[in-house]
Amino acid sequence: MKFHLLQIFSVGLVAPIQNSTAATFFEWEPLPYFSEEDSPFIGGIRNGSIYLEDFEDQALNTPFVTSPTNLGYFGETRRASNPNVPDANVWSVDGDDGILNGNGFLGDSWITINSSGFGLTSSNQFNFSADDEGRYPSFVGIVITGAFDVDQNVEFAARDASGQLLDVEGDYDPKDWNPPGGAIGGDPRTHRFVGVYNEGGISEFSMDNVFQVDHLQYGYAIPEPTVSSLFLIAAGGFFLRRKRSYEIASRREPPSVNLD
Repeated sequence: MKFHLLQIFSVGLVAPIQNSTAATFFEWEPLPYFSEEDSPFIGGIRNGSIYLEDFEDQALNTPFVTSPTNLGYFGETRRASNPNVPDANVWSVDGDDGILNGNGFLGDSWITINSSGFGLTSSNQFNFSADDEGRYPSFVGIVITGAFDVDQNVEFAARDASGQLLDVEGDYDPKDWNPPGGAIGGDPRTHRFVGVYNEGGISEFSMDNVFQVDHLQYGYAIPEPTVSSLFLIAAGGFFLRRKRSYEIASRREPPSVNLD
């Protein structure tokens, strides 16, 4: 198990703020991600309390989650949208092909398509429903494998079980994720996990300025020691955030938005 947190801060856990009007809320800053072993949710994935959708069967079919079709766009996997898509245009998590080798082009990923023009869009959303016990997932995370426009910030937001917008910071510069010297589109070194925890459940998780995403993960519990090793923000506005400072020799151009 990998604890990226311990590599970043000498003290990696900040006590959450909780008050009478706000449930406990955490947010993960973007974490490097090469396989599910890098997920801060890995303990829950292993014991079955966290669902992991890796899209490798070219569908979104894990329980209690849907991708809306009434927002002017709809979601599909990259290979389902075009079975003949070149591998270089599929930006999947590195480990999905069974090998950690810096190549994420052989798996599959999730995209959204404009309902009228049928070009790729930069917005993405997942809606969650209550399980058989009436629970909404309290943990939700996903891996961003490519920004739509590297000159714009990647943003994400979440709503609680009642539909109220959570106070998510969720605003990051994707150029901060490039390694020294830059990177080509889909380079696994640029892939980042983002996620939230809300004690009162999560009904919606949305993103903007994302080109492709992978490894949607959501659920109800993470056994120790994973929870105790989180770094987080808490309800009430306290925010702990690290900004990487890279000297980039070259930067990627925005990815192509065609379906080929």
